[in-house]
Amino acid sequence: MKTKIFLTLLMFFGILLGCEPIPNNDSNNENNQTDSVPTQTDSIPNQTDTVPAPVDPNLSKALKLDSSFVRSRAGSAQGSDLAEISGMVCSRVTPGYLWVQGDDSYKVRAMAPDGTFSTTIKLHDSYRDWEGLSGGVYNDTNYLFVGVFGDNDLRYKDKYYIYYFAEPEVVDGEVKVEKTIIHFGYPDGKAHNAEVIMYDNVEEKIYIVDKWNTFNSTGMVYSMPFSTAINTDSMQVLTEECQLGGGNMYIEVSGIAALFQNPTGGDISPDGKYILVKNERFMLIWTREMVDGQYESVGKTLARSPKKITAYKKEPQGEAVAWLDNTTCYTTSDVYSSDVAPIWKYTRTLEEAE
Repeated sequence: MKTKIFLTLLMFFGILLGCEPIPNNDSNNENNQTDSVPTQTDSIPNQTDTVPAPVDPNLSKALKLDSSFVRSRAGSAQGSDLAEISGMVCSRVTPGYLWVQGDDSYKVRAMAPDGTFSTTIKLHDSYRDWEGLSGGVYNDTNYLFVGVFGDNDLRYKDKYYIYYFAEPEVVDGEVKVEKTIIHFGYPDGKAHNAEVIMYDNVEEKIYIVDKWNTFNSTGMVYSMPFSTAINTDSMQVLTEECQLGGGNMYIEVSGIAALFQNPTGGDISPDGKYILVKNERFMLIWTREMVDGQYESVGKTLARSPKKITAYKKEPQGEAVAWLDNTTCYTTSDVYSSDVAPIWKYTRTLEEAE
């Protein structure tokens, strides 16, 4: 009897302590309980189950892709001939050549796509940081435009310039030109850093894209009507057009949405239909739409989302791009450690592009 009481008490305290009860060996006991009490671990979920990684919400905004271009190497630019190439445009006076310009070199040089230099145009002055080169037609004359507007430290404010001069023929040796200087500033009266200058043959306007030194920004687009009668004695104030790509410039990179920032080069095709803007990691393309039989403004086009060119590969300090025509463009960059900057050629068929 004492033994039965002892076992009953022991079983009672065991249940209180969360232990499995000791089975009662008395076969004559009607209340003999042989089922075990569930352990606490039975209700705990499997700790090894994988938790889905969070999805970047901006991936849904990622730019569409343009896979129509094929990339090939055209040649190499020797850094000893022109260091830090930051601007490039195809010659319209002497087809088959590129005009290129380097940072702080105070000269523009003609170069074949294979990298062979020829004509040199020296523009003697003390101004600093040349960052862009463009070309276009005005009153049946081809002009070259040099952007003297680099300002990494944001200290020049209203001391930004564009040099322009009639494009000469490509010949061996040095060529002298008569340059005109346009002095300009930004509508907010503040300092800006820019590396993109583009001339539009349709509107006869100069377009500048700054780096808009603000976190999570894609750059702002500004414009200036061009005329050889422009007043060079006073500062011209740019017109603000739009934020590049409307601010929606996300590009998918390994499952993450990377924002396109710091534009370093750009060009508008000779007929005005296509626009390229690039940085060292990506190159983007816009297609201009027709409205009532005429092309819309460049500002309206650049306010829309572009497409990312899949053939483009990262170019360290890649700052130069130039349209030859609607199917071909060239890029190059600041010299590498070997003092050689590859020149890349991108070609496509318009049937694939449309």
